[in-house]
Amino acid sequence: MSFTKLQSANSLVKRLPVSLSNPFKLLRHMHWRRFFRRLFRNTLMSLWMYPIALFFAVIFGYPLVWMVYSSFKPTRELVKNVWALPTNISFDNYDELIHNDTFLNYYQNNLIVVLVSVPLLTLIAAMAAFVFARIRFKGSTLLFYMFLAGTMIPVHVTLIPLYTMLRDLHWLNTLTALIVPFISFNLPVSIFILRDFFSKIPTELEDAARVDGCSSARIFWSIMLPLARPAIATVVILSAVSAWNEYLFALTFIGANNDAYTLPLGTLSMVSALGITHFDRMFSVLTMATLPILAFYFIAQREIIKGITAGAIKG
Repeated sequence: MSFTKLQSANSLVKRLPVSLSNPFKLLRHMHWRRFFRRLFRNTLMSLWMYPIALFFAVIFGYPLVWMVYSSFKPTRELVKNVWALPTNISFDNYDELIHNDTFLNYYQNNLIVVLVSVPLLTLIAAMAAFVFARIRFKGSTLLFYMFLAGTMIPVHVTLIPLYTMLRDLHWLNTLTALIVPFISFNLPVSIFILRDFFSKIPTELEDAARVDGCSSARIFWSIMLPLARPAIATVVILSAVSAWNEYLFALTFIGANNDAYTLPLGTLSMVSALGITHFDRMFSVLTMATLPILAFYFIAQREIIKGITAGAIKG
């Protein structure tokens, strides 16, 4: 009886499709189908994604390349053919800039503004963000939203009150007139970035440090700041780029003192004289002003991505 049942079951299995009678063949078949489907989908996406990415790379990258190679061309060659590559590479423009005390003074002022404002901004924003993220007190949420409301205030509507205040403080036509307003206007965004990162650090680390007798200041310096390096790097890089390119505050608050000119403000006076624009000098000045911040960005772009995407994945 058992032999008859076994024989009937065997004949039933033989009548089944191959994929059902052999599960290993079924799995192998599904694996190859999934593989070819994924390969086809990736290939199809590449066919239209890469050309689009290349198109935008050329659109956004070519002006920088054009600016660099045009800086090696004399004015006569620039006027003859603006878009052509230089036939005779000339370093006269850069040699003139390196030996130009006025340009070096503009460069020095730019470095002073960046090297003073960025560390102060980062330190103040990190301390404020730590307080908002870890220390609960009455009105902390309201105070944080008041800071965020500062991002909605246009800079232009504050120029006249700021000018009056800086004049009363005798800070006009000095680099202090750039550093203090720059820090004030960039604090809200910096606090927002750092607070979001601090709030995602596990509280168990802070609790363990308090058990060991650490104060809030020690926790901030020894635990929070090292862990928040990606977010701090993001704040440093974004604020450094903004400080290096600051033009509106420089034009409004130090426009009457040529010795306090920064690079964005001094570039216009260097490339134009008596209404005549020296294009060869303009391209060399722009290249010298752009390359440092571009190099700084490319070196630290990995930290920017880490800081921006930190906390994007839950858990």
